[in-house]
Amino acid sequence: MTVFLGLVIGLFVTMALIPALVRFSGNLQLLDHPNDRKVHSEPIPRIGGIAVFVGTILPLMLSVLSDQAVQFYIMGALLIVLFGALDDRFDINFKWKFLGQSVAVVVAMSYGVRIESLPFFGLGPLPDWVSLPLTFVFILGVTNAINLSDGLDGLAGGTSLISLGCIAALAYAAGGFPVALAAAALIGAILGFLRFNTHPAVIFLGDAGSQFLGFSLAVLSLTLVNDINSALNPLFPVLLMGLPLMDTLSVVVLRLKNRGSPFKADKNHFHHRLLGIGMRHYEAVSTAYFLQVVIIGLAFLTRYQSDALVILLFLGLFAGIFGGLSFLEKTGWRLHPELEGQARTIEGGASSSSFGLERRNQWLRRVSWLPNRSVQTVQYGISFFLIAGAVCTSAPDREIPMVAALTVVIMVAAHFLLHNWTGIFTRLGVYVLGIFVVFLLAPLTEANPALDWAVNAFFLLLTVILALAIRLTRRETFQITPQDLLMLLIVLAVPLLPLGGFFQYPIGSLVLRAAVVFYACEYILNRGDFSYRLLRLSAIGGLCVMAAKGILIL
Repeated sequence: MTVFLGLVIGLFVTMALIPALVRFSGNLQLLDHPNDRKVHSEPIPRIGGIAVFVGTILPLMLSVLSDQAVQFYIMGALLIVLFGALDDRFDINFKWKFLGQSVAVVVAMSYGVRIESLPFFGLGPLPDWVSLPLTFVFILGVTNAINLSDGLDGLAGGTSLISLGCIAALAYAAGGFPVALAAAALIGAILGFLRFNTHPAVIFLGDAGSQFLGFSLAVLSLTLVNDINSALNPLFPVLLMGLPLMDTLSVVVLRLKNRGSPFKADKNHFHHRLLGIGMRHYEAVSTAYFLQVVIIGLAFLTRYQSDALVILLFLGLFAGIFGGLSFLEKTGWRLHPELEGQARTIEGGASSSSFGLERRNQWLRRVSWLPNRSVQTVQYGISFFLIAGAVCTSAPDREIPMVAALTVVIMVAAHFLLHNWTGIFTRLGVYVLGIFVVFLLAPLTEANPALDWAVNAFFLLLTVILALAIRLTRRETFQITPQDLLMLLIVLAVPLLPLGGFFQYPIGSLVLRAAVVFYACEYILNRGDFSYRLLRLSAIGGLCVMAAKGILIL
């Protein structure tokens, strides 16, 4: 199994499981009820962590289950999810929660996951009486840091995804396939989950999911540094945890400063404070994503630097982010002072700039044929790309045709059996086919310069027309969310990662093409009616072609 296929399976399985889990969450009493610390006003299912766990573990079981390190990781993760789910259901005492986490950490450490060196103390292995307690505290601390950061829709999943992307890239570049596969599968599972968790969320991770993310980040990062690339700075895992770890440290400092218990819940978390200075929900999440990208980017750039530089960088980022936030709070600064005390009937509000934009849109709409023609060009263009790409490309092995066939079966079954979820599985099929076509087309364009020029011209034209169509579409048809910002940040970051041999062809152009396909499909799917049906039939047809080619290979 390839790392890419692991990501696709994680995405597929998670998206397929979530609708069923949402439906049965009430019967299982796995609901997150609102209180004075929550920002939602209605009970929300908190069972998404189960889907993320299954979506992550399944690719590992299909590919590298014989690896003992993977076996111990799965056992530890299973314990984390089990006790987390019990907490979600019964709100168990923190002592039982701590017991479950401790056992899971010990299971991971029993195979050899540990901190082996300290800054300024040389590169030699630490004695067990120093290494074991430090490793225990680190894994336990990161597990709870991600859990505590899960306070806004998409926050914990998005920030964890950014860190996992760095882990996957470095592990793959250093030949650590099991870690790269685990990180990629978890990335795919998170992306599938974020489809339902972006504000307003229809499902939460729950303690099971957020603790699983934290546990996985800690274990994978330590394995990367100690077993795969020992040249990395020993502090790299700390910096790699990024904003959630800094947030936890800040909260503990504030609670101790106020002479309170460091374990007592309050509203001093970073996301609470961003809302407190007047940010809207999506602005707070987007800010956290941006800061996490900056932190992880600097961690990546300094991964081989001196201990002193890495420590100064961590402390400088911590002081800059939280010191700046404290300054804004003390001065009473608000991001939207003009909206204080006013009702906000639409998330995001209207501003003078938005009215100016609407006036320009009205001017464009005076060209009577332009709005309809731009939409039609996008819908026919993306449908043609999916069908033609499926016909012209060939999968290098049987795995992609198998996934294509399974996707078609799920789409058809959902159409007849799960009428309320047909749209979700239609998106799944469209995105799976789009990703397959983009990546299978790459070797053809690399070998044929004329074809490469033609494909680039097609994507450039599609991008221009899509931008025009979006501008001529009113806000309720196409909206930018924090998940879209996360996708954009990934598009910008991936070409900078050490993935020269990842797909044997330029990863930057692949990601850019995939992003155009994603937004074109999302735009068409949101329009409904004929556009929606055309894209759905195109996806089914293209996936059937890929599946049929797989049968011919056999």
